Order: sequence, then structure tokens, then C-alpha cells
Amino acid sequence: MCISKDNFMKMSLGCTMSPEFWSNTLWYVLLGISTLCGLTFILVKTDRRSNTVAFYLTIAGITLNFEMIILIYFKAYSYYPMILKNPPIPFDNVLAGNLFSQFSVSATILLVVVLNLKFYWFIIFAAMYGIIEELFLSLGIYRHNWYRTWMTVVMLLLAFPISKIMYRKVTQGVKPIVYYGYIYLALFPLFVVFLTWPLQLFRLQEFSQLLFSDPVISRHFLAFLHFFVISFSIMFIYFSKVKWFLKLLVVVMLYAIYFIGYKLNLLLIEPSWFLPLSTLSFFWMYLSILILDRLYGEPLKR
Repeated sequence: MCISKDNFMKMSLGCTMSPEFWSNTLWYVLLGISTLCGLTFILVKTDRRSNTVAFYLTIAGITLNFEMIILIYFKAYSYYPMILKNPPIPFDNVLAGNLFSQFSVSATILLVVVLNLKFYWFIIFAAMYGIIEELFLSLGIYRHNWYRTWMTVVMLLLAFPISKIMYRKVTQGVKPIVYYGYIYLALFPLFVVFLTWPLQLFRLQEFSQLLFSDPVISRHFLAFLHFFVISFSIMFIYFSKVKWFLKLLVVVMLYAIYFIGYKLNLLLIEPSWFLPLSTLSFFWMYLSILILDRLYGEPLKR
């Protein structure tokens, strides 16, 4: 076990405003504030607030899954928000910066689709993010490896029309298999960002960094596998019409898989926390599915 008892409950977030706050963190905070303002404006304008919130989570799930590939596996760029103090691994600060970026992009995509903005707005917003990216580069709070700013502009110009098509389905209805895809994508931020990652930051649960030669890839591959297995299993329990004892069997299998991962040191948890944290993960996933199903509602499933 690589999680020491001394550090087990140690909080990872810095509480004081260091010099890095004014040089690095402040810009990410401003980006976060603009995101919240944008989301508030959208919710005021729309008369389909529950669908809009759920769709925002779906869009965020898409952007975060894409980012997982190019940021973690292909190491396209790095963020330097300097938000976390003494995180479990230094890469957590990169992840923090990435979350500000992707939640901002997702909010802008939501603005375009909910207000049904014209094509020239696609160009304006894509150019705006290109300028923000160049600003962050010049400030030294963000760095390209092989990635380039024009890629962001091009991908946004593609993302806007695709997202508009997806959003149209919110009012027209989709087949169940597509609906499950919307739910699955929305679960990613709800589960990974708001449960799994905080448990890692507070050193309550961690994933092995020894599975592959790259410790960051090892950690996040197992974190994704953790999400994938739990999300598909709990979605089966929630949506399927099979008998209750089969659903109970799935729950038992989930606990067994969790325990095997724990015994193989792929999943790192203090022994006394194994049952509470595994149960919390399953319950959180079920509650998230329930909330998303209620937010999307019947119109999407027609």
C-alpha cells in the first residue's frame, strides 16, 4: 500500500493565496467565473432547464473523454494553474487546469446550441478560444507539446454543428441505445470529476501507478476502467427489466471485482475504508443515473 496513514486524511487544496495565485491561478479562476456566468445566462434564457443541465453534463463528458486521450495518453499540452498544494501526484495540477478549460468550452458549446446561434457565432467563439489559448501561452500558465492553437479553433468549428444536431434530439427524442449513450457520457463528469478524483486528492482512494511504465497513464487507465465497469453495471441494474435477483448478482459481482482489484494492489484503499468507499461508489453512480434520467425526462426517450 503506497498511501501512508500519516497522509491519509491530508487535504490537498492550498488555503492561502501564494504568489502563484496572482501569476497563475487567478487566470483560471477568471475562466471559471466566466463559465458560471455563461451557464447562469443560459439557464435564464432556456425554458428547458432540466434538459439543458443534463445536456451540459453530456457535452462535458464528451470533451473530458477526448481530453483524456490527447492530454493523458498523447501528452498534447500541460496546464500550470498552481491550484493544488501537495497533490498526490504533480499531474493533478495539470488535471485541475484542464477541468477549467473543458467546462468552459462545454458551456460555450451549450450556449451556441441552446440559443441556436448562427454560423458566424461559431467563428467568433472559436477565434475567442484561440485568443485565450495564446494569452495563456504567453503568460506561461499553459504549454503546448505537439499541440497547436489552430487545432482548437478547427475542433470547435466542428463541435458546434455536431452538438446542435445532438441537442435537437433532446426535443425530438432518440432510441433507447442513444439515450443510454447520453447518460453514459454525462456520468463521466459526475462520477470521475466529482467523486473519484476528490477521493484521490484526499488520499482516501488511489489507483496503481505501476501497471504501465508511465505512472500517469497507469493511474488514469485504471481510473477509467473503474468508471467503465461501475457505470455499465449500475446502468444495467437501473434500466434493465430483469428479475431482482439478477440485479443483486450484479451488485455482488461488483463488490467481488472491487475486492480483487484491491487485493492485486490495482486499487489502493486503507483496509477500514474498503466497504464504505466501494458502497459509496456504487450508490453515487446509481444516484447519478437516477438524477440524469429525471433531468432528461421522457421527451428524449420517445
